[in-house]
Amino acid sequence: MAESIVTVENVSLKYKKTVLTNVSISASKGDVIGLLGLNGSGKSTLLSAIAGLRKPASGTIKVEGKAGFVTQENALIDELTAMDNLKMWTPLSRQDILKELTGTELSILKVQDFIDLKVKRMSGGMKKRLAIASVLLAKPDILLLDEPLAALDIPAKNDIINFIDSFRSKGGTVFIASHSEELFKHCSKIYLLKKGVLSLLPEGISPAEALDD
Repeated sequence: MAESIVTVENVSLKYKKTVLTNVSISASKGDVIGLLGLNGSGKSTLLSAIAGLRKPASGTIKVEGKAGFVTQENALIDELTAMDNLKMWTPLSRQDILKELTGTELSILKVQDFIDLKVKRMSGGMKKRLAIASVLLAKPDILLLDEPLAALDIPAKNDIINFIDSFRSKGGTVFIASHSEELFKHCSKIYLLKKGVLSLLPEGISPAEALDD
């Protein structure tokens, strides 16, 4: 059995009300874990807890390696170019950033094609690819993606799915919070978050059916 790189054990997390209740989940190198649930079900909360941004009320989270979190909102500055946004996340020079963008699996995201464009002039797909690239420059072992395909056109979706497959093939671990049936086809396991409780999606049950239940 592969050694877990992420282990979440009996985690509960509360705000004004309980968001997660006794959640347990683990992932090994090369796993792509899908998190399915309605808006407000706790998917983003679970990702932020794994990233170390939220402290559980109870339970433990163990992460072996570096985690990179790409939020749904895209933490980008509109008035800056793609390159200037990337420089905020890495000490690398422009030349070294371009080498990373063109000479590694990051080339799949095609950020180099709009490297000097300001964020305010980018499409949604460009912004999402740039947000992922900014996290990947730190070379994380674990990638946490919150609704990575939301409101994107087909070419942008394909670029991101291809990147996820490439990251996984090199031993990277991915957690994805999403509603996308297409994206779940690339997951090794799919979990359903409902009313704060996490359960493995049974075989033969589609994500749409699980949400309607």
